[in-house]
Amino acid sequence: MQTHSALGAGKLRRMRRMFGEDGRAVFAAIDHAAYMGEGPPLGEPMARIAAGRPDAVLATWHLARAYADVFAGSGLVLRVDGGSSEIGDFAQSDVNEIMHLPEQALRIGADCLVVLAFPGAPDEDLSLKRLARLASECELLGLPVMGEMIPGGWGKAVPWTAQNVARAARIGAELGADIIKTVCPGPPAEFAEVVAACPVPVVALGGPKTDSEDDVVALAKGVVDAGGAGVAFGRNVWGSPEPDKLVARLREAVHGTGA
Repeated sequence: MQTHSALGAGKLRRMRRMFGEDGRAVFAAIDHAAYMGEGPPLGEPMARIAAGRPDAVLATWHLARAYADVFAGSGLVLRVDGGSSEIGDFAQSDVNEIMHLPEQALRIGADCLVVLAFPGAPDEDLSLKRLARLASECELLGLPVMGEMIPGGWGKAVPWTAQNVARAARIGAELGADIIKTVCPGPPAEFAEVVAACPVPVVALGGPKTDSEDDVVALAKGVVDAGGAGVAFGRNVWGSPEPDKLVARLREAVHGTGA
């Protein structure tokens, strides 16, 4: 017997705002300044990123509000956790909180919310509970959640092996995340183990700025060839002298010729 759900329909539409008919996506991550205090350049460079036609952007509250017209053609993934910065010493424990509520995110036009979680970290319970609580709240609104799963945290309390990354991705999905964003544990072919372990779409983050944009594009293609649903690249996009051209190349790598 077929049943229909308004909330399910809302989540489906929002997922399609981010992922193409092939089930893949290029996310441009421009949310770094919320903790770095610097990063994605403002003004015309934002328009250059948008000109490359990313499927979606990961953005802060300010960028979502100030550049709504610039990125109107892309899905919006709103960063809703935070509360710490890199201006002083790194916090020795998880001090983050949920900064923006799901209802507020809907008002600004978000298609998805993103939060970090650190399975394997000494205080993993804090971030895992945040993710689960947010997923429960968003389920009642038909709003997808992206879990950015970093095994052991940025301090690598556990090594970023394919097995640990795969386990972290599975944990994120089991707690309610609709999309997983995580590290590529090694050569892109190893991402296949992560994808096989996870019942929801998995995208790879880009990490530090590289010297070669060819390597960035090759990583994106390798991730997709391994079964990944795409990439969420930040520094390598907004740090490019021609971000529009790089995003276009990433679209071709992820979606194929003519994307």
